[in-house]
Amino acid sequence: MLNDNKRSRALLYAGLIAFLLWAIIPYYWVIRTSFLTNIAAISPDTGFIPAFDLVTLQSYLAIWDRFAFETYFGNSIIVSIAATIISLFFAIPGAYAFARLDFPGRQALFYTAVFTIMFPWIVLTIPVYEVFYFIGLVNTLPGIIIALSIFVLPQNIWLLQGFFRQGIPENIEEAALIDGHNEFTAFLRIVLPLSLPAVAAAALFAFLTAWNNFLWVFVLTSDESVRTATVAIYYIIGSDVLREWNVLMASLVLLVAPPVIFYGLSRRYVGAGLGGAPGGN
Repeated sequence: MLNDNKRSRALLYAGLIAFLLWAIIPYYWVIRTSFLTNIAAISPDTGFIPAFDLVTLQSYLAIWDRFAFETYFGNSIIVSIAATIISLFFAIPGAYAFARLDFPGRQALFYTAVFTIMFPWIVLTIPVYEVFYFIGLVNTLPGIIIALSIFVLPQNIWLLQGFFRQGIPENIEEAALIDGHNEFTAFLRIVLPLSLPAVAAAALFAFLTAWNNFLWVFVLTSDESVRTATVAIYYIIGSDVLREWNVLMASLVLLVAPPVIFYGLSRRYVGAGLGGAPGGN
């Protein structure tokens, strides 16, 4: 029986390792190609692990020199951070109201917000464009920020209200009220600090959604100066660089790096926020 258990465990680990390698290979191939010369990237003679003399930063330099990627990259950072902050500014009190307060139409409003998460946003592109064009927000960074903030707001409300409802007991607020706090200061000084794990998780999802969003930025922009990196890569693919796989892969690596860094910084809190625990450790 003991040998059977060891054999089953060995087969399980072998399967997990094989699956892990199969999942990692595409990401490794993107990074590998981004550090090769164009000829080496498409050559069948280049090994799975390329020779050191084939490794170069040429593709990354080309991205910055030929495509003004610093503009697109900077726009992505500005838009994503601003959309995250604005959505949290409205989502935190909104989610708290849905979780704690009893007011007419509370359930109808909450289910409406949840419904917008499941609604296919592509059918709203024309109405949204017409509204933004009428108020002069097309081809502007504020317009993109407002659109993305509206896009991520419902998911933040849905995520945070669950934490407020289940992760923080109501007797904590009752104790704060007995100690002399009013409802606002109890929320600001007691509930909100305890909610930092959930806020970090919501911030991560909001940042990732805004950073990776293609549809709204593509619809609302035609000026290169306000494009984000996600849309810029679409135009790079349509240009002559289609035959330069190393440059294309380098742009993908640069596009993925900020979300990975953001997750690394917030990883300590995200697990607790998703698990519904008030603590951050």
